[in-house]
Amino acid sequence: MKRYDEARIDPDEIRNLLFENADRGYIHPTHKEDMLRYHYLKQGDMRAVDEAYRTMDDSMQGKLSTDPLRNAKYLFVVSTSLASRFVVEAGVPLETAYAISDLYIQRADEMDNINEIRNLLKGLYRTYVDEVNKVKKKNTLSKSVMLCLNYIDSHFNEKITVEELAAYVELNPRYLTALFKKEIGKTITEYISTKRVEVAQSLLARTEYTYAQIAYSLAFCSQSHFSKVFREHTGYTPRQYRNRFYDINISRE
Repeated sequence: MKRYDEARIDPDEIRNLLFENADRGYIHPTHKEDMLRYHYLKQGDMRAVDEAYRTMDDSMQGKLSTDPLRNAKYLFVVSTSLASRFVVEAGVPLETAYAISDLYIQRADEMDNINEIRNLLKGLYRTYVDEVNKVKKKNTLSKSVMLCLNYIDSHFNEKITVEELAAYVELNPRYLTALFKKEIGKTITEYISTKRVEVAQSLLARTEYTYAQIAYSLAFCSQSHFSKVFREHTGYTPRQYRNRFYDINISRE
């Protein structure tokens, strides 16, 4: 391994790289071309996914490492880090954006196949586009429904009733039910169930909690009720889901 005695890059190295790039006919994309995927990302446009995948191609990027696999990982980290900043600008909560970034970078670090890393970047961008669109949708919601969503997000592991939510936002229960359905496309009960099932999916795949522990921690009245609702939403029983999607690497961290 080379030893570097100074923190600064020697100007000769910079010139050598410029000559090398010129010799192989490589020119970095223009700023406009390079920023296109981030423009799409901030708009919640799925074209960001294909654009991000395209820019992982060797012909579109410089060489960050002489090792092809390490080079792909470095490019992944750069693209992911920049993407996280742009989705924060689009309104995605900072901690959410960074948590997603950290998890995807950890997953990329474990990979040993360049195509898998490129496909993982598509998954990251899909996740970020979804988060941006969630923010955009919330920005068009009424204050009362927004308050309901925030309340549910903070109390989904407790029993929540329509009457309780209606009192919280100071609306008639029947009116709130109709308003929520109109703006969200689901009833309040359906939305709460969906939220709980999403959390249950993560717990089944990433932890070793028992089915009963997960059921009661998410305020299902029984394990059998949890299994019934989970299957209605996912097509799997909790056991089938864990058997298929359990990630032993994450669960042991």
